[in-house]
Amino acid sequence: MAGNGFDEPLSCEPKAVRAGDFASWRRDDLARDFPPDEYTLSYVATLEGEAPAKIEFDATASEGGFFVGLGSEQNADWTSGAYQWAAFITRKSDGARKTVGSGRFEVLPDLASGDAIDLRSHARRMLEQLEALIEGRAKSNVASYEIAGRKLTKLTPKELQDWHTHYRKLVRIEDRKRTGRGSHRLRKVEFR
Repeated sequence: MAGNGFDEPLSCEPKAVRAGDFASWRRDDLARDFPPDEYTLSYVATLEGEAPAKIEFDATASEGGFFVGLGSEQNADWTSGAYQWAAFITRKSDGARKTVGSGRFEVLPDLASGDAIDLRSHARRMLEQLEALIEGRAKSNVASYEIAGRKLTKLTPKELQDWHTHYRKLVRIEDRKRTGRGSHRLRKVEFR
């Protein structure tokens, strides 16, 4: 039975964890093959991207299974983003290790931290910047300029319009997914 992760632990690893929030889960299924008095369960997760961050934490033996409980003292400083994780069982007698699970989870930013956080998607931020640029372009029609031997060339109106169209489509797709309207494509079905 799956719990809510607060009063009762989840029955598997979560798909998302908000930094600073409490999260818990149990892996009692592993205890059948790997008794907690003979084995330990540990996790390692690596942030995807150019500046990877690494997260490590251990499960505790509890009620004949493995329990993971992460509070703000463990996860408040986690960097938000997508992580690849792996779960390892280690034999206590000789330190032999075996991978018993892997997957992906999202660390969401801590909204209660007091820091202002821009939660808009990349596509929405780019669309708004392009719209501001297009509006500003009407006031300044200089396509390129040179200062101290360095030349800067702006995007052409056609390039701006192409990027605007591209990001507007991405934002519409995001909006449709968020509101549950799904795809805008027409699907024809014939019954026989």
